Amino acid sequence: MKGLEIACIAVIAIAVLVGGSSLLAEIGHLRAPASFALAFLAVVQFVAVRRNALAGGPHAQVRASRDVAFLAAIIAAFIFVWSPARWEIGACIAGVEFGLIMELLARLVPDTAAPL
Repeated sequence: MKGLEIACIAVIAIAVLVGGSSLLAEIGHLRAPASFALAFLAVVQFVAVRRNALAGGPHAQVRASRDVAFLAAIIAAFIFVWSPARWEIGACIAGVEFGLIMELLARLVPDTAAPL
């Protein structure tokens, strides 16, 4: 099951890398619905950042980095929707890719570390 999750996350990362810019360009045409959706996602992600930061554990720093990367990608997408700057597309895709890579790393690392 863990291998399937890792494979699905990798497929999502490839899909974002290949088609993320065109998806972002399309939602840029629909300012109001995209703004509401991105604002909702930002609130949900901010709650996730707080929840995962307070949870602690061995992967707390990886989860925090992942959540902040997704939050940065949402903010970059929101900025792109309201002022279509070309650099925002790359920033948004880079944030999503970084978050997905951090998720992959968290799933690949064993839950318990061996004593040194």
